Amino acid sequence: MGRVLLCTGEYARTPYYFETLGIRVYSVEELCYVLKENAFLLDREIVDKKLVKWIDETLKLSDLASSLYPLLHHRTSVGTFAGMILQYVKLYDLETIKHIEEVYRKGANLNAYEKGKSRVDYMVANGKYVPALLEYDVLLEQLPEGEKELTARIVHNKGVAFCRLFLFEEAAEEFKKSYDLLPGEETFIEFLAAKRLSMEEGDYVSFAAGFPEYYELTLELEKRVESLRSQWLDSAEKQQLEMILSLKKEGDVAAYYEDTNHKIQELKNNYRASVGSR
Repeated sequence: MGRVLLCTGEYARTPYYFETLGIRVYSVEELCYVLKENAFLLDREIVDKKLVKWIDETLKLSDLASSLYPLLHHRTSVGTFAGMILQYVKLYDLETIKHIEEVYRKGANLNAYEKGKSRVDYMVANGKYVPALLEYDVLLEQLPEGEKELTARIVHNKGVAFCRLFLFEEAAEEFKKSYDLLPGEETFIEFLAAKRLSMEEGDYVSFAAGFPEYYELTLELEKRVESLRSQWLDSAEKQQLEMILSLKKEGDVAAYYEDTNHKIQELKNNYRASVGSR
């Protein structure tokens, strides 16, 4: 059974309308939800006397409003303004509120397209890979032709989302597109790594030989692979897998499959966390 939430203040007959989002809210809890879920899109429009007056007169939260009114006259940051509302209502824990405030701070100087990218990057960070890929495509269609650097970063992060889905061939294509738009050694190494993961070893060697001008980068990738392999051989995870394998040898098949599935999921999560966006 879900937890019961006691509402703070009155439930409004006249909602507050966010023009940018096209959303109406009727309670301070709904307001907090909008502030949290749309932190990548909202800006100084929320530091508005009309909103504070609505909180004061419609929701009957005069004590909260009295704390917000002074902020209207001191060019208070959007994060501080939103954070004060969130902390008052206590719908979210303090760690979540601090994260939301940071999102507002980071978005203060971003244009609409950069904010859109940040919103979709957040989806990737929270495991919503397929919806994020669709949103990246929508964003790319909207971008003006002059946004070359931002286009390269979005395409790169599409590659990251594909990697986290273990679709390495698709990831390689996106990393190569990103490199062609905005050349960088790290992006090309990511392209090579995705190709390496999508191909048999012999096929990859032949493929990499087709880029003699990037020979040093192929060597750098192999150094990293060997380093990771050495770390794996000495890791606690490898020892755990060996213990799991011993269960099968001893005939405890049920425990073997249960522990194997759990360990595979843990390794997948660790891998996904290691694939970073830009």
